[in-house]
Amino acid sequence: MNIRSFWHRGVNRIYTEAVQRWNEKEFTAQDGQTLRYMFFPCKKSDILVVGFQACNDAGPRYNQVRTLKECGVNRLLIKDDFGPRQLGVYYLGCKENHAVETAVFELIDRCIAESRTLFKYIVFSGSSKGGYAALNFGIHYPNSVMVVAAPQYFLGNYLDSEKFRPTLEEILGGPVTEKNKNALNHRLKQRIREDTAAKTQRVYIHYSDKEHTYEEHIRALLEDLTAAGVEVHTDVKHYPTHEELKYFFPEYLSSVLEQLKKE
Repeated sequence: MNIRSFWHRGVNRIYTEAVQRWNEKEFTAQDGQTLRYMFFPCKKSDILVVGFQACNDAGPRYNQVRTLKECGVNRLLIKDDFGPRQLGVYYLGCKENHAVETAVFELIDRCIAESRTLFKYIVFSGSSKGGYAALNFGIHYPNSVMVVAAPQYFLGNYLDSEKFRPTLEEILGGPVTEKNKNALNHRLKQRIREDTAAKTQRVYIHYSDKEHTYEEHIRALLEDLTAAGVEVHTDVKHYPTHEELKYFFPEYLSSVLEQLKKE
């Protein structure tokens, strides 16, 4: 990381905290589940970006707030502040009830229905944890575009570690067994296989082929997306650690959105 990147990320953090203080709202779903979110309309744009946050040890934080503002698109940014230490539950839910996931679908659908814009593209974006969520929600919408970076795919395996075991138990609703861990591993995989709108969808994915996520998750994900008929575009770099994706994803996200605006 160079000094310019460090300074840029610092400015983004201050900007995000200020924007959140004035714009964050709460949504209550039909079953009572609540979500925190921010929505920013853009009358000149026919693109809606639904943004999901990555995991952050410092607490839940919206991602790409400044990047998306500069792109000039409608933005719906959803927070995942559930679970132990507020590390999130991958926008699924606690105690295996998937109430958070259901609430997110309700919020997205309400945002689309209440908008005065007929969106040409609905873009689901996120990196790492946010990438998993972007795929999980995006494949349910025909003609959707998913822009992701180094997402986890086999979620049970990834969370079965000393750091994330409490999060895994929270999502599963109890002790981890091979059965429930494997069910979580294959949850997104099964949804991709059953995706009836696959041939209308696009996935733009940034990753490094030198960090562990590629062999453990992304290689299989790419195979399954292609087999399902989803149009896949890749942006491959060669940095060694998963954490470095945060220096590459904002520029990639911006470039994809600029391309979509020209179509």
